[in-house]
Amino acid sequence: MKLGNKMKPSIPPMEPGTYLGICIGVIGLGEQETQWQGKTRYVEKVRFLFEIPEETIEMDGEQKPRQLSVDFSVAKRATSRIRQFLSGWMGKMLSDEEYANLELYDLLGRNALLGVVRSEDGQYANISTATPLRKSETPQTAVSAPILFDADEWDDAVFETLPDYLQERLKQSAQYKNAHLPAQEVSVEAAEQEAAEDSEEVPF
Repeated sequence: MKLGNKMKPSIPPMEPGTYLGICIGVIGLGEQETQWQGKTRYVEKVRFLFEIPEETIEMDGEQKPRQLSVDFSVAKRATSRIRQFLSGWMGKMLSDEEYANLELYDLLGRNALLGVVRSEDGQYANISTATPLRKSETPQTAVSAPILFDADEWDDAVFETLPDYLQERLKQSAQYKNAHLPAQEVSVEAAEQEAAEDSEEVPF
């Protein structure tokens, strides 16, 4: 047995640029532990998952579209990263009312032009911006199965159908720990007090 046969080669990150993306996942990650200015707190997080039709990778012997995701802290203020991202995606600055009433699940299947940049160490491709398609571009339909999940409305049956990497992320949430590990009950008081603050993006 050779170790080299057991280690799959890493997939190189996408080149920086603008790509057409299709939203294939909206995942409420729940209250996630976050380090901020030396303090530990819990912050509500949401993840958007996009299929990139023009970029493919080989998986299980066939070519499949690549996927990119971006995580946000849920925040109300106009300068928050999630509100800026969604406003760009909608092609207009969302008012307080429009932002508060935006149904994130309705974004499933919606196309976007995604700005993709490399992380500082060059190891990851991260989504930086989203804008509407140009008038000359035709919306595309995803081939990947859609993913919808909300940690605040926990459903074990749906959870078991999620990819392993999402299950592991969701297991870090206060909602999962409080529901499945009662001996380790987590207080989210800090998150409620500081929910308006943003935290750094967690690249996927």
